[in-house]
Amino acid sequence: MSWTEGYVSEVNYTSGFYGELSPLKLGLATLIKSIQPPDSSQEFTYCELACGQGFTTNILAATYPHAQFYANDFNPSHIATARDLAAKAGMKNILFFDDSFEEFLERDLPQFDFISLHGIYSWISARNRQAIVNFIRRNLKVGGLVYISYNALPGWSAAMPMQALMLRHGQHSSESILTRIEQALNFTGELLEANASYFVQNPILKSRYERLKEQNRYYLAHEYFNQEWNSFYFDEVAKELEDAKLKYVGSAHINDHIDAVNLSQAAQEKLAKISDPIYREVVRDFFVNSQFRRDIFSRGSLSLTTQEQLKQLQETRFALIVNPANIKFEQQFPVGEVKLQETVYQPICEVLAESPQTLLQLQNHPKTSNINLNGLYQALMILTGIGYIHPAVDEQTCQQRKPSTDAFNNAVKAKAVYSEELSFLASPLIGTGVVVNRLEQLFLLAKSSNQDAVQFVWENLASQGKKVVKDGKTLETEEENITHLKTVYEEFSKERLLTLQKLGIE
Repeated sequence: MSWTEGYVSEVNYTSGFYGELSPLKLGLATLIKSIQPPDSSQEFTYCELACGQGFTTNILAATYPHAQFYANDFNPSHIATARDLAAKAGMKNILFFDDSFEEFLERDLPQFDFISLHGIYSWISARNRQAIVNFIRRNLKVGGLVYISYNALPGWSAAMPMQALMLRHGQHSSESILTRIEQALNFTGELLEANASYFVQNPILKSRYERLKEQNRYYLAHEYFNQEWNSFYFDEVAKELEDAKLKYVGSAHINDHIDAVNLSQAAQEKLAKISDPIYREVVRDFFVNSQFRRDIFSRGSLSLTTQEQLKQLQETRFALIVNPANIKFEQQFPVGEVKLQETVYQPICEVLAESPQTLLQLQNHPKTSNINLNGLYQALMILTGIGYIHPAVDEQTCQQRKPSTDAFNNAVKAKAVYSEELSFLASPLIGTGVVVNRLEQLFLLAKSSNQDAVQFVWENLASQGKKVVKDGKTLETEEENITHLKTVYEEFSKERLLTLQKLGIE
């Protein structure tokens, strides 16, 4: 077999960022389960397996400059891109390797506090999965955490044949991968329109197919067109990871820990009767129809008493990461639409809009002291899961890390002059990436160089033959473009800029 081992290498994967991989977020998810996480405020080691173009690892290395990061990807083009960004940002705490999993296993590497692998477990052979297990067994510290995400059953069961159909259709063509994707999508659409029984009996697939047509084709190449493609029941993954002495901790997705927004009362009662934690998790996946799991495992763990857990939770600091005006108290969860109690959530958001707060500070704040501890805790977890707030470091630590994130963000913003590929910047306050689109990055770039932001952006776009799109329509004249850019910049300056500045992004 070739060095690609059935994995798509004809086109590069997208440069995404995956927030669950952040040590602060992983630490909170672990603490929720009364287990001591690695201390990300001290020196630590972190490894991402199959890092793609390395954007997530690079952001994390920028936000945790006191830690050492290692990452591999078998695709040399991915690693070249990752190394280039790290070099432009002047980062010295990260190493990238264009190794297969088996090659990476043979390297002289340190023991890691964190090992993460996002999605790749579904796209590789059993041999490569075993190589990953061997790597973890050899290189994870006792007490260390593994983050692993993968396509899950039963949620994928209805759509698996559609993936198989598109893969097989692509195999009957010698065209480029991107052309094969278009052909496979068109053919699948023709079957849907012809009322093939598979689609008739699985009506949910129509909306899924419509979403696929809107997806980035580079993403689809890797998500749907690998020769190896697997989805798993939770117990299958847990069984494979047993060989690395791993034990399940819990979900990395914070809202998964709040049963009230995931499960009906009947479901909670049924699950409570299942004593085997692994089987209970499998049954839970049937209740919520899990399509994608984000799991945390540990190699040995230090259990916390209720008092120890409470103390650490009370010391955890949270920062608001969105404009308060954009917060909605009606949210969609697996259990259905939930209206969050405004008498609880509104004052919490108001206090956090002023400045980051620990749980203990919220307990004592005049606006939130009347909310009981359980109410505060659940609200903070749900707001974190939604993405309105995030665990944060103290102000002194934030300022210590800011030179590192500034250098990284400057490197990303410099790329925004030519490309919209990188849509996240690093926040020293919350130790993770924040979505900042190309237009916003160019506004920040103009501001930092004391240039007229609107003129800077328009000249940049015009020099590349590009124009602004408003409500799906391309604005044709220079006057139309500049007028719209002025409006966008005014809105950005009034609302978004302040939020970014509070997060340490300038």
